[in-house]
Amino acid sequence: MPCRLRVKPNPQFARALQRRPFEKLFLFSRPFNRILTASGKLLLSALIWPRFVAPFRWKLNRYPLPLAGLHPAFEGFKILHLSDLHVGVTRTSYLAQVFTRCLQENPDLIVITGDLIDYHPKALPLLKNLLQLLTTARPPHGILAIFGNHDYHEYSWRHVGPRSAHRAIHKRLVHLLKDMNIHLLRNEQYQIPSKTRNSKLETRNLTIVGLDEMWTTRADPAAAFANLTPEDPVICLQHNPDGVEFLKPFPWQFMLCGHSHGGQANFPLLGPLYLPMQHRHYLRGFYHFPPPPSPHRTMFVSTGLGYSTPIRLRCPPEANLFTLILR
Repeated sequence: MPCRLRVKPNPQFARALQRRPFEKLFLFSRPFNRILTASGKLLLSALIWPRFVAPFRWKLNRYPLPLAGLHPAFEGFKILHLSDLHVGVTRTSYLAQVFTRCLQENPDLIVITGDLIDYHPKALPLLKNLLQLLTTARPPHGILAIFGNHDYHEYSWRHVGPRSAHRAIHKRLVHLLKDMNIHLLRNEQYQIPSKTRNSKLETRNLTIVGLDEMWTTRADPAAAFANLTPEDPVICLQHNPDGVEFLKPFPWQFMLCGHSHGGQANFPLLGPLYLPMQHRHYLRGFYHFPPPPSPHRTMFVSTGLGYSTPIRLRCPPEANLFTLILR
């Protein structure tokens, strides 16, 4: 049998450790040493995973999207939903990988629900390079985008607050999207006629409504939903889920949102420590609302792909692919 040596401190060293019980336990108590070592490894893993691994462990979710009054020509129409890219802070190689993988699904339409950029001097050129991956793929019915709160801020804290009235980043972003043939919806409608899918059937449009950012007080739902009826198949793009409260009287059936990041870091029992929303229960996933004025109404809140702070805990980033079906 192997001989196990029990290490004992020499008398002089033992006397020196009398007033340092923690060091004494660590050096000469095997159970305590094992517990402390295991705890250290666990703590180190707990710090490494949310910071260096979890922010890039994204998922591609696939969901059916039933719409009442949908023309049969739109059966199987695929919409790729991206949100909260935060280009400038989020690692661009990671976003490029996400875009490349998502385009393999051959979506008919791509929608981006805000926060395309974050505070970084090179955010716009980085965004341009990334969006070229999407525009080169040429989805049949184009790419739509709306603005989020980050798209209206300048690159520095000095431009937040009273000086934000002079911000101009969103104006440059408008021109960039226009040059890349990406349709920016600011309280506007985007009509997709069914004849583009099947010319033999009667035309009935699929309507995408895009709201401007509510924190800037530029959201105008009356203009966005003008001339639409509850019978129309309408998908609404709105960055902040809080906006659903003032959009309830308007005729939409399905709403796509972002902004919350799903809480981004959800601690057990505590939940998200920071969530800049009034209605914090609209965290992630599907939310159903009473029918009037539209027959059925559902809001989906994405956890987004990017970050302002590269930390994720119990809330993976995601892209979502919705396939239209007849209700």
